[in-house]
Amino acid sequence: MGAAVKAGDLPKPFIHDDAIQYECLNLDTYDVLIFRGKVKSIVVQVQTFWKNVRKGNTLSAKDYYLVTRSGRKFMAHVAEKATCAKRAKNTTALGQLVQHYLGKRTIACKKPATPITTAYKVLAKTTDGRLIGAYDDSEYKLGKWRSVAAKPAYDGGFYDYFDEALSLNATKRAHAFAESLATGKTLVLCRVEIKGKEIEYGGGKWAASQLRVIAEVAPVAIEL
Repeated sequence: MGAAVKAGDLPKPFIHDDAIQYECLNLDTYDVLIFRGKVKSIVVQVQTFWKNVRKGNTLSAKDYYLVTRSGRKFMAHVAEKATCAKRAKNTTALGQLVQHYLGKRTIACKKPATPITTAYKVLAKTTDGRLIGAYDDSEYKLGKWRSVAAKPAYDGGFYDYFDEALSLNATKRAHAFAESLATGKTLVLCRVEIKGKEIEYGGGKWAASQLRVIAEVAPVAIEL
């Protein structure tokens, strides 16, 4: 990378700092292709940052370059800014992103699959068989994803537990579940799947940004 900067193929890193502003440019190796023990090509991430020290305003940007080496010569080409990072997330081995920009393979520009985790949640069940939330009476349909932003301080998300026993114990302490029973509903422990942002509240309780009910596990009985 240093040789490519010296040859003028990459911008030179710098730091400028005074009483008015702070500005810098950094170079990072994003991917590298090694052939017979030698670096043949690299993808470089160029990061710039600026801050107005007095007002606190900031600006930042990222650009990407493909740098290839042939003997003692270097060539740098701008890689597409909008998709480089997304393609990098879909690589599984060193050098694959470089090979994409060399035309030797194709790395799809797609969003990586979001991990899905199994958890448990107690829901109320109406006399007509619908599963609803004990707190807000909103309906949970089997197999259908629901989404809401998970936030700290019990301010949003779908509450769940990774442990079946913890979920059942929490039901006995919540007034909303007792109120559901008092209005003629039943309680059901459900197996659910969650994905997206998750926030831990303590005591095994979590809030997830996306949730779907997979199956009813067992009826839940609590003392009123």
